[in-house]
Amino acid sequence: MKMPPYSNTRPAKIHPLLLGSIVVNALLLAAVGYYFLTTKTKTPGGFGGGGGSGQTQTTSTTGTVEALGRLQPTGGLISVFGPPGDKIVKFNVAVGETVAEERVLAQLAGEDKRKLMLATLDAKIKEAEQLRKAIEASRDAKLADIDAEAKQSLAGIEQDLAIIDAKTRVVDAQKARAEMELKRLTEAKTEGVNVSEQEFEALRIQLVMADGEKSGATAQKEKIVIQKEQSAKSIEAKKVSLKAETDRALAMVPGESLQTERTSAERELQDGQLRAPTAGRVLRLLSKPGDTISPTQPVLQLANTVKMSVLAEVYETDVGRLREWLKKGPVSAVIDGRALGVGDKGELRGTVSGPAKISTVIARNAISPLGPREDADRRVVEVEVELDAASSKAAETFIGLQVRVRFEPPK
Repeated sequence: MKMPPYSNTRPAKIHPLLLGSIVVNALLLAAVGYYFLTTKTKTPGGFGGGGGSGQTQTTSTTGTVEALGRLQPTGGLISVFGPPGDKIVKFNVAVGETVAEERVLAQLAGEDKRKLMLATLDAKIKEAEQLRKAIEASRDAKLADIDAEAKQSLAGIEQDLAIIDAKTRVVDAQKARAEMELKRLTEAKTEGVNVSEQEFEALRIQLVMADGEKSGATAQKEKIVIQKEQSAKSIEAKKVSLKAETDRALAMVPGESLQTERTSAERELQDGQLRAPTAGRVLRLLSKPGDTISPTQPVLQLANTVKMSVLAEVYETDVGRLREWLKKGPVSAVIDGRALGVGDKGELRGTVSGPAKISTVIARNAISPLGPREDADRRVVEVEVELDAASSKAAETFIGLQVRVRFEPPK
């Protein structure tokens, strides 16, 4: 029997493992192709979009610009630090409480010691003032004694001068009478009247005695005048000495040094208190009673939530459109977030007031979309959107919330 010629048309057998590998690779290729197709054709979510996270950030085909953003106080968050090394005894405020500027936010362990130091300095200042007043009172009393002594001495001198002046007048009168009598006797003798020589001699003696008494009174008066001048100089010297002694005593009383120490202690007390640097709402307490204050960790955070903003991250390719829109005036924006609510009730409204609200730096995004297939690495520009009063009120309890922002072109 003749065998048929060899033929290679007979089907080859495929190993089961190889067949399984081919099927798996085909499925993977199909999945990758589907992913790229859906990514390229996906429309922006959020404002009227479909399902999913709604966090995709693209340029809308309707002419608006959409971006992701985060709610924040317009003035930013304020971290409040305390004196390093001190301990927190208790907080005087609670989260959500509105505080005024310079409000003491917590009681610290070192505050009592600083207050005691200030009270001690106040007591020392008071004692120094009392000592100063006592020294000044002693000076005034001594001055009064010196003035009384001077007055008494001057009165005695003036009395002695008055006596001498009276005696001088008496001597002058006696001398004048003796001269008149001598003249009368001389004229009588010239006319032939018999006048004894004894009478002439007695009158001459009276004149000599009068001259002597007057010379003695004059000398005594000069002496008293000199004594008066010396007494005045002595009194003035006593006053100068008393003033120098008082000034020296007052200089030993601490005055300016205590005031300087008190000012330093008062400043230390102020710096050692945990005070609100500005008015605002307490957002977070980052420490608890008993904690030691760290120089790098804030004790709490607060912010002025009366005015709220959204810091939006706009694609670098969309920023040019915003700048063009701002040439025609402020640009309106609608803000939406799942935590804010549904529909119009969950929408906030704000405005980009001018070009200064757009950063000039292009950076990597800090906010990432929530979807697992979204672009997590983008180059964006920060744009600040200021919320209106009603929206600020609605957003003050959602600080840090990730939202979607739709910038609308001017009409």
